[in-house]
Amino acid sequence: MLKKISINLTFYIALILVLFFKVYNIYFTFFVFVFLHELAHIFMAKKFGLNIKKIVITPIGQIAVIDNIEKLELYKKLFIVGIGVVLNIILALFFGMFTNEKMQLIKNVNLSIAFFNCLPIFPLDGASFFCYILGSKIGDLKASIILKKISLFLSFIIFLLGFIQIVLYPYNITLLCLSLYFIKVNKSEYIYQFYKAIINKQQYEKNRILKVKEVLIDKDYENKELILIISSDYYIIINISVNGNILYTLEEKVFLDYIQQYGINGTIYDIVKNIC
Repeated sequence: MLKKISINLTFYIALILVLFFKVYNIYFTFFVFVFLHELAHIFMAKKFGLNIKKIVITPIGQIAVIDNIEKLELYKKLFIVGIGVVLNIILALFFGMFTNEKMQLIKNVNLSIAFFNCLPIFPLDGASFFCYILGSKIGDLKASIILKKISLFLSFIIFLLGFIQIVLYPYNITLLCLSLYFIKVNKSEYIYQFYKAIINKQQYEKNRILKVKEVLIDKDYENKELILIISSDYYIIINISVNGNILYTLEEKVFLDYIQQYGINGTIYDIVKNIC
């Protein structure tokens, strides 16, 4: 059930700029097809039994926040994330069959939405796609940290392209505004991945059977490093080595319970000493 609709402050700034530069026609067109893009996400999420937590209105359109998507199998998550881009491509092909200027504009708008959403930049679909695939291999938080660097780099590239756009098309600040929004979001988005992967992990385990992944670490291995390999797509068994011999084994649940109670400072051996 939809709980609320929130409006990001940057949306108001974008709206003022749109009105000032009198580009509301093309902006409205983008807004409509981003809305259809998000409806595709919502429709598929509902098909898989999920609820929409909220919808955030941003300068780049609406973003649907899907509740508990991490509890789904990997292929279902990818299906939900990818369906929006598929819809925009289908719409681009349809409107591309018509030759008048308005239809060609709509085609280009849908192609632009599809292209940008494929980029691995927070909070675009490409970022979620990247995190889900890589996170299932190396851990959600580690994947999100890698993505943060890629996302920030691509945001600065778009920022530089924004200046070129202004030179070629005076007063067109679209890319510049997009890049500033991406850079702002990038600073905090990966922290959300931490809470998604760690704090809510136990509830996902109750909903489906997870693959088991065994790890071997030294007793002096830091807890903050171990957190990086936690993933919503597998459950880890932690084998702890002392002087080359495996002397202790911890389940992921014990580790997560400990760090939620005592914090992430210290080593895995501190946990062993605490519970033994």
